[in-house]
Amino acid sequence: MSLSERALEILDRYNKTEDVIETTKKFVHEMLGPTPDRGDMLYRYEHSIRVAENGRMIAIAENLPVTDTVVACLLHDVGYRECGDDWRIHPQVSADIAAEYLARIGYDPDMAKEIVQGIGRHNLTDTLPEDMSVFQTTIRDSDDIDRFDIIRIAMAMGSSVHEKTNVEIIESCQKQIDIARWYMTLPRGTKTAKDMMDKELTQRIELLEQIIAQAKKGFE
Repeated sequence: MSLSERALEILDRYNKTEDVIETTKKFVHEMLGPTPDRGDMLYRYEHSIRVAENGRMIAIAENLPVTDTVVACLLHDVGYRECGDDWRIHPQVSADIAAEYLARIGYDPDMAKEIVQGIGRHNLTDTLPEDMSVFQTTIRDSDDIDRFDIIRIAMAMGSSVHEKTNVEIIESCQKQIDIARWYMTLPRGTKTAKDMMDKELTQRIELLEQIIAQAKKGFE
């Protein structure tokens, strides 16, 4: 894809760096551009920081390249603001921007290619390409772990119960439970990622089941 004028202007400010992680954080923040009218982009940036920390934990435990994993995770949603109203294209947009950024800062070409491919694939769920490496899968796993952590649980609880009848609450919570159980069946790149993901999903299911039990109280 052709990058926007805004993206190119930001990219022009980046070249070789001594501290690639901090520089990448700055780049991602600039690209997402949190402003009063786009508070959603501040959430997206904070999400990227948490995903990078998940990636760091997995990389350390599984002997993956830590800096490369953190950089990849930081960049995984870097194209979100460039997608307009179609967030579904953000993996490829982010991959294109990441490719240009990594080239400009002189990143190792082979690792840059691996990072870019992993970013382009990070939204895949049950059908993974045969050549999807553990490193690439770790980007996707780190993202999924944050998508189901305690912050997202709080978001899910609100949308599942706010101003709903008991029947609606039960149906909404059961749907969330079914989704969580499905995510438990998905392949993970490492044991560490699976353990981290299962912990978040189990916590979510337990809380949702408690809400269902409360909604049924006195009506069974």
